[in-house]
Amino acid sequence: MKLRDKLKLRVVSLLGLLMMSAYLYAQPTQLLSMNYDDTKNKQIQISYLLSTSTQFNASIETHPNRLVVDFSDSVLAGNFSFPFSDYLLLEKIHCFLIGKNDLRMVFYFQPGLDLVIQNVKKDISDEIHLLLNISLNQEPSGFKQDDSVKLSRDSNSTAKSNLDVESANITKSFLSDLELTGKISIEDLGFIHNKLDSRQHNNYISGAIEPEIYYQWDNGKQSFTFVPFFRYSQHDSRRTHFDIRELTWLLAEDDWELRVGFRKVFWGVAEGLHLVDIINQTDLVENNDTEDKLGQPMINLALIRKWGTVDLFILPGFRDRTFAGVEGRLRTFPEVDISNAIYQKHGIEKHLGFAIRWSHAIGAWDIGVSHFYGMGREPTFKLNNSSNQPIKLIPFYQLINQTGIDIQLTYEEWILKHEAIIRSGQGKTFYASTSGVEYTLFDLFSSGLDLGGIVEYMYDTRGINNVSAPFQDDILVALRFGFNDIQSTEILAGVLFDRTNNTKFYNIEASRRLGDSFTIDVEMRLFSGAPATDPAYSFREDDHFRVELGYHF
Repeated sequence: MKLRDKLKLRVVSLLGLLMMSAYLYAQPTQLLSMNYDDTKNKQIQISYLLSTSTQFNASIETHPNRLVVDFSDSVLAGNFSFPFSDYLLLEKIHCFLIGKNDLRMVFYFQPGLDLVIQNVKKDISDEIHLLLNISLNQEPSGFKQDDSVKLSRDSNSTAKSNLDVESANITKSFLSDLELTGKISIEDLGFIHNKLDSRQHNNYISGAIEPEIYYQWDNGKQSFTFVPFFRYSQHDSRRTHFDIRELTWLLAEDDWELRVGFRKVFWGVAEGLHLVDIINQTDLVENNDTEDKLGQPMINLALIRKWGTVDLFILPGFRDRTFAGVEGRLRTFPEVDISNAIYQKHGIEKHLGFAIRWSHAIGAWDIGVSHFYGMGREPTFKLNNSSNQPIKLIPFYQLINQTGIDIQLTYEEWILKHEAIIRSGQGKTFYASTSGVEYTLFDLFSSGLDLGGIVEYMYDTRGINNVSAPFQDDILVALRFGFNDIQSTEILAGVLFDRTNNTKFYNIEASRRLGDSFTIDVEMRLFSGAPATDPAYSFREDDHFRVELGYHF
């Protein structure tokens, strides 16, 4: 790095400390004009003209489906007017102040869209022109964009779109209205060190398919989604598995939504450890990062009010956690015997769970409070008592009560995060939490690179001697690189270390689009320093890399 660039980096860090006080005296930026266009195939384009340069943040949210764009220390110009056009995908635009001087603009889109921010461009010469490009991985059924036929849409009524469809003489059968998207991938999982068990292997090749079938009717109020998943894995028979990730009927009204079927629901804000995320069982054979989940049967009623959204869940059907087989890696020593799992309760008490969650966005704050009762998704373990059989770990599932809270504050370049739970039913009642901060330098040195720093602390009152509490006094430090290029290149690199026994876990994840339909994902994970008393000791020789090539259709 050149000396000049090093000096710039130091200046940027000093300016971050002075930014708050400087804004108190600065004149607010005026949002002079905005243009919106969703007529291009699978592309939404939003452009802004600002009076001066300012910080901004754009994010995609669901429930409802919306794009949120925040401008720091900004106001609408006196002659600002929203563009009036025949919106195809947009339902309404809401603009308001958060805090004292920050401007938030919310774009509400039709249900069924899968939106991804492709890139954000600024005019390097004056930085007052801002362009957001948003791609659609999935469009709502029945609305195909065509340059020769443009469907007019009233922002307050979905019925008008259907009238326009009829006036354009677009008639489609049920089969033609079905939307089929999905992903086919091939993966190579390779291990750097030799296996601990002679039955294991150093390389595993697998393939997976995850199609998605989507259909909507009744003016968009009702929809059906089906997402099956299948993976075939070389060597590890347990990793060869089929699952229904989603099989859901949705009925959406203005102030409530009802979902029935198999679904995946995510709760939480932390990067490293998702404490409050408890609805779905972890699919641990897919990836040891616990991000992959099994589909959960449920009845979910969402009550949408001005003071927040209340989600009520009835969860019939308990699902056991998946674990690697005897030939698989990563796996514990002794092996987990899933065929002899033990349950505290049987019958309806085993298979029926309940949950409730209140969530709300208050200015820059996003808050969620939840409670879960049912069979715990995270088992404890017992050793088998048979003298004639090899020693194995037996999963033991217990009825639990868990109350959780997740809070996120977004202020300019800063994001503050906190998750905490109190759980009873697995021995002594315990408390666990994850707290952290993320700071992002946007468009670093006008290069288009966004550099984010993440620090999180994990705490668990169960202590170091409890093997069910691997993150009882741990710190995560990570860097996130967003290149804002057309290939959506991203890198996340970090280290998680235990302050008590000096165990370290290194992780690097990178992803990039290849053309219009392919993606490549690369992961490398390294384990270091785990003592024999730590659960991570089983993985001491399991440093590995994972490369996945995916085709999206």
